Amino acid sequence: MSSVPYRSDFRAPAIAAPAASKTRRTPWRWLYDAVMLSRERQTKHEVDRLVGRRGGAFTDALEREIAERFYAGDSNFRR
Repeated sequence: MSSVPYRSDFRAPAIAAPAASKTRRTPWRWLYDAVMLSRERQTKHEVDRLVGRRGGAFTDALEREIAERFYAGDSNFRR
């Protein structure tokens, strides 16, 4: 008796691809997505500026400062 399975036993079952949905975004969803994208870009820009002002090295202290500013709910990184 062999304990090694045959190669044919390793094939994954075929799974049908999900049908593409053609849902349209509502104007409110479009606005929300635009605002969130803008805030994300602004945050990345401010973090890049902060890292640049601190010498360009991403240290533990700098990471801690960024986290403190982010979690404090301060929407304005400039201090």
